[in-house]
Amino acid sequence: MIKVTTLISNFLLFSSIYGQNTITELYNNKDFEALVKLEDRAGSMNGEELYMIGNAFFHLENDTKAVEFYNKAIEKGFDNGISHFYKAVSLTYLKKYDEALKEIDISLQKEPTNQEYMNQKGLIYQSEGLEDKALDYFEEATRLPNTYGEPYFWVAYIWHGKQDLEKALKLYRIAAEKIPHQNNYYVATLLSIGQLEYTYTQNYQKSALAYEEAIALRPKDYKVYSKLIKAYNAAKEYSKAENVFELLKTAYKNNELKGDEMKFKSVNIDEYEWNKQKLTVFKFLEDPKNVLDISYKVFLLNKTGDKVERTFTVEKTIQTAGGNKHFLCEQKEDAHFTYPYGWKTDTISLEDLKKAIALILDDKLQKTATTK
Repeated sequence: MIKVTTLISNFLLFSSIYGQNTITELYNNKDFEALVKLEDRAGSMNGEELYMIGNAFFHLENDTKAVEFYNKAIEKGFDNGISHFYKAVSLTYLKKYDEALKEIDISLQKEPTNQEYMNQKGLIYQSEGLEDKALDYFEEATRLPNTYGEPYFWVAYIWHGKQDLEKALKLYRIAAEKIPHQNNYYVATLLSIGQLEYTYTQNYQKSALAYEEAIALRPKDYKVYSKLIKAYNAAKEYSKAENVFELLKTAYKNNELKGDEMKFKSVNIDEYEWNKQKLTVFKFLEDPKNVLDISYKVFLLNKTGDKVERTFTVEKTIQTAGGNKHFLCEQKEDAHFTYPYGWKTDTISLEDLKKAIALILDDKLQKTATTK
């Protein structure tokens, strides 16, 4: 009997140790699906293990369960800044802002110089739509030891929203120095710099540099490629723009693109103005093979910029006696116009296309054919 009891005791001890190792190993391996399946063993877990289960639910976006297990962890003695912090984050996602603020304040009482905790307090107010209040705490977070970096982005972001573009750009540049490169908000900062250098300062070289770095960090984020192409074209670095476009064509052929690029088979490669009206240029990702296949489409917007006024296309045609393979055309609801401007090769420069459209808009080039 003594031997049997000893065997049972040893088995239970072994099971307990094995269970502890399993929870820790699963957590370290980020096997959150397996971790949450252990929730029915919560009564035998210590505070840290309960916290791990809570964090597994958090990563699986089950914030209600996450809060439940953070509470269990705290009750079992895992009562520290990180437990209250993650509880506050989950409560924020659940839109329980008052409770979230109480929890983040407990975190800050335990670790008053923790920059990430102070940043989260700003995020709670921001989630409530209280941006000025949020700005106070984001700025306070930037005055703490910089271990996280993210609040520098949010300070710039709020000033960007206030349309103080000069100040926002300056703050984004500070953020780029302070945020670790592995943090997602570093890329967000680069994209904001690229946008403001393109639209506000019109320093297209600096815009391109920001987009280049963003792509180097996230080479599969193909939406940024179009922004880089536009920056290159605006800077008249046409060969660089064409090289990036070729990368997009490869991604298109490999079915790697998403959204409008894949749906419409074209990419926005340039934006410019004529007589205070905006034109946007799209280049198609499939090479034109048949008659009427389009390689470029250009939209002229009205003066308020909310409606397309005219649509121009470059279309493949039967090679004429003059040797042209592509002609400049215009599309309207009930008509199709052809202009006496064409290209003898498949290489059509953006610069030449814009020149041809300017001739039409300035009434220096008249249509030669109309099709209903």
